[in-house]
Amino acid sequence: MSSPASPNEPRPPSQVGLALAWAFQKLRANFAGFVALAAVVAVIQLAQQVALQPLNNIVVDCLDPQSPGQINACSATIAEGALTGVSLLVIFTILGFLATIGVYRAGIRATQGQPPSFAEMFTSENLGKYLLFTLAYIGLSVLGFIACIVPGFLVLFLLQLGPFYVLDRGYGVRQAIKASAQAMSKNLGPAIVMTLLSTLVLVVGGAFYGILTLVTLPFATLFMAHMYRQFNGEVVR
Repeated sequence: MSSPASPNEPRPPSQVGLALAWAFQKLRANFAGFVALAAVVAVIQLAQQVALQPLNNIVVDCLDPQSPGQINACSATIAEGALTGVSLLVIFTILGFLATIGVYRAGIRATQGQPPSFAEMFTSENLGKYLLFTLAYIGLSVLGFIACIVPGFLVLFLLQLGPFYVLDRGYGVRQAIKASAQAMSKNLGPAIVMTLLSTLVLVVGGAFYGILTLVTLPFATLFMAHMYRQFNGEVVR
C-alpha cells in the first residue's frame, strides 16, 4: 500500500489527464493480463443478457395487446417472469461484482508498479469485507432509488471508491463508506469528471454483448485507481 501524504502537507490538485494517460500506458503495457481478468466479467455479462432475453421478448410482445385475453395472458406471464428476472438480475449483479475483484486488485497493484496476475481473482485477502461492502453498496443504492431516485445516484457517486479502500487498505464496510464519501466530496470537481468518463467507458463496454468490456473495464479501473491514489495524496509508480 502506498503511504498517504501527511494531513498537514498541501496536496497538488488532482489531474484527470495524467490519470487517463497513465491508464492507457499501463493497459497497453499489460494488455494480455488485464484482458484475461476482464474476460471473466465479460462472460458473466454475456450470460446475464442471454438469461434475461426471454423476459425482454415477453415484454416487447406485450407492449400492444389487442384483446382482453391477450392483456390477461400478458399480465400473468410478465408477473411470473418478473420474479425470475429480478432474481437473475441480483444473482448476476453479485457475480459481476465478485468477478470484478480481480480487475480491481490488478488496478491497485499497477499503481504500485506490479503487473497484473490471474491469481488476483482467487486470493481470499479481504474477500469477506469486499462481499459485505458489495451487498451494502447494492442495498443502499436500491433503497436510494426507491426513496427518491436522487439519493440512489448520490450513493453510486459517493461510494464508488469503496472497493479500492477495502482491497487496498482492508477497510471494513463503515470505514470504506466513510473514506470513499470523504474522498469524493473533498475532490468534487475531479470526482465528477472521473465518474462521467468512467461511466461513459463502461457504457461503451456494454455494447455488443459486453465484448468491449475486455478493454473498457481494465481501462476504467486503472483510471479510477490512479484518481484514488491522487485523492489520497499517494504516489503512483
